[in-house]
Amino acid sequence: MVIIEILRKILGWVATHKKIVFVYAPLLAVTAFASYTAVIYVHWQYDRDAALKKLAKYKQLIDRTEELKKGYSYNYSDVDVSAKVVDIPTRIYDRNDEIIGEFFEQKREIVPYDFMPEWLIKAVIASEDRNFYRHRGISYQGILRAFLVNLVHLRVVQGGSTITQQLAKVLFTDMERSLKRKIYESFCAREIERRYDKQDILSMYLNLIYFGNGAYGVESAAKMFFGASVRELNIVECAMIVATISNPGVYSPISDLDASIRKTKRILESLADAGYSNKVAAGRLYKEFLRKWEVVFDEKGAATSSLIGNFIFSSYRINRAAFFNESIRRVLVEKFGEDAVKRGGLKVYTTIDGVRQDIATKALQSGIMRQREYHLKMAGRAKDKIRAEKEMNKYRNIEGALVSIDPFSGEILAYVGGYEFSTKSQNDHVAQIRRQPGSSFKPIIYAAALENRDITPSTVIVDEKTTFKGGYAPRNYDGVYAGNVIVREALVRSINVVAVKILDKTGFDGVFRILKKGLYLSEAGLKERFGRTLSLALGTYEVSPLENCVLHSILANGGEYLLPYGIRQVKDYNDNTVWDNEEEVKKLADERRKELGGVIDPVACAITVNMLSGVCKEGGTAYGALRGASIDFPVAGKTGSSTNYNDAWFVGYTSDLVTAVWIGNREGAISLGPGRSGGAVSAPVWVEYISQIYRGNKPTDFKVPDQGIASESICLDSGEVAGRNGECPRVARDVLYYSGTEPGRYCHIHVGSADSDDESDKEQGEEKR
Repeated sequence: MVIIEILRKILGWVATHKKIVFVYAPLLAVTAFASYTAVIYVHWQYDRDAALKKLAKYKQLIDRTEELKKGYSYNYSDVDVSAKVVDIPTRIYDRNDEIIGEFFEQKREIVPYDFMPEWLIKAVIASEDRNFYRHRGISYQGILRAFLVNLVHLRVVQGGSTITQQLAKVLFTDMERSLKRKIYESFCAREIERRYDKQDILSMYLNLIYFGNGAYGVESAAKMFFGASVRELNIVECAMIVATISNPGVYSPISDLDASIRKTKRILESLADAGYSNKVAAGRLYKEFLRKWEVVFDEKGAATSSLIGNFIFSSYRINRAAFFNESIRRVLVEKFGEDAVKRGGLKVYTTIDGVRQDIATKALQSGIMRQREYHLKMAGRAKDKIRAEKEMNKYRNIEGALVSIDPFSGEILAYVGGYEFSTKSQNDHVAQIRRQPGSSFKPIIYAAALENRDITPSTVIVDEKTTFKGGYAPRNYDGVYAGNVIVREALVRSINVVAVKILDKTGFDGVFRILKKGLYLSEAGLKERFGRTLSLALGTYEVSPLENCVLHSILANGGEYLLPYGIRQVKDYNDNTVWDNEEEVKKLADERRKELGGVIDPVACAITVNMLSGVCKEGGTAYGALRGASIDFPVAGKTGSSTNYNDAWFVGYTSDLVTAVWIGNREGAISLGPGRSGGAVSAPVWVEYISQIYRGNKPTDFKVPDQGIASESICLDSGEVAGRNGECPRVARDVLYYSGTEPGRYCHIHVGSADSDDESDKEQGEEKR
């Protein structure tokens, strides 16, 4: 009764004040609206030039895709992120211009209008703006329709914006729902229509709009949903793209598959209603779409699962070289800033070989998983819970690293910093850790002694229990002592006592000179990291896998200083070079080579690498990993196992590639298990990698100096010249020596004493030289 009484009084007041209600009030409202509109128009006029410049740059960006115009460019020293109207991801390319990574806040790929299927254009017009080709920016019919619909629902459920207004809204407003924004975007829309044709407006709109999950533009949406370019989509796939536009949070198939499927059906119906398609044909294609994408419905008819969105693009980041890309990102952020990296559209060209990177990643993951499975097996065999839990903890913490370097240029060709890059595992084990290299460090000791002329490959050293000055008493890996053994065999079999004896004989100066020059350390840095103790011969001082790879690369390249690098060039999205890192690296490396001179004598390097080839042959510590492998080209390498089998190493060589592999526990010095050596754990990773990357393209033999070097076939027992009639059971052929230091007589063990007066022996002696 109270409400009826109030309404009666209101109607009575209106009846007695008709002029105020029907003349003055509307006039006041119109005047206020006109004044408000005028204020916004003044605001628009103030913003107009900047807004249109922004729009022109966006149009220019679209026109420039692939082959078109060159626009403004960045300053060489300052990547101007603010100069662009939209954010473009930074892309990382391998040496063959394949994308191996992206950094972005927005996932956006711009494509020209010609890439967009006819069905996509029709679906957008049918569902978003059927009067698009008839209006000049504002559809008064659409505004009236939206007003009536919203009035019926007593809330905003439909917008009357045209496609042109939506473009203006995204580009020039703060996206809030307000009268001010609607008026402002109307002025923008009219100006856009005046300056651009309908095709340009559609192209800009479809490249700009948001599709959810960080993806902007129809190309990114197509790859995110269907794993294909937008130009490859059929009518139903186009309809699903368009269905997402109005509210990606609700209608994206990734956010709500059922809502997306239902909205897609409505878009197909809109296409038919607009006269663009046949309902029967559209229905048939819809059913084919459901089968193709394996859409599953529950008993209530709601879509519950499908293959839609099940692609690498759905992670919104291509990342084929995750740890390498992260290392690159840090460098780029330091040089150009965070905004430039995430939004600047940089193109980073690297030294990585994408094919080798993929193979290296799989090979390392296989090696890490084999070690993890070993601990899982040990946990299953454990007799008590404490021991089982220890093994399970090891299982969870096994990690690894693989890095491949061109030993002559320093280019990093493969870089795998761990099993996987995730929020829980971002430590880069290639460059961010240091571990004891174990016996993989021995070639440095041998090279220093060779250079100092303290040994040759044939020098005989007694392998026996030995206590050195200060009480240091190293043990051999297997606890067995060989007695008389030649240097080459001692390195091939990784005999600890012999390595320590060689260091004791040659001294620390040569080794420290190699470390200082090779790793470019200051005197203070050298002393801080490496001690003058005999355990140095067994690799007890820590290096990173990258540093270990560099040291071995110097042996492989003939003793020249090497500066590893991964970035070649960085270009802006206009293809202007903003950083030529490769040129800077080469210049810096040349300067350091002039400063340092050679790191190791090239003949000593060649002899060392030649001896290391035996590691991969029968009797060598890596032979078990190579046995049966399809490797029919020259290789060399060195295994390494640190104290208590905490770290497993293998550094492998071909003539044009040096690769370091490390597997260990990320928590530190924790044993991998008895017998889990470099030859058993890490060498198989290298074998898997190397046997695949050289298929159809075998490497050549190792580099040998033209002068100052000689070769000989020797008996591996005596180190002397092998008999030419097969008297010696174990022979190494083409063993390298400094000229004049090669053995001068035949094997006294198997051939017998050479009689210098015997003519046949003289002839044989001439032949062996």
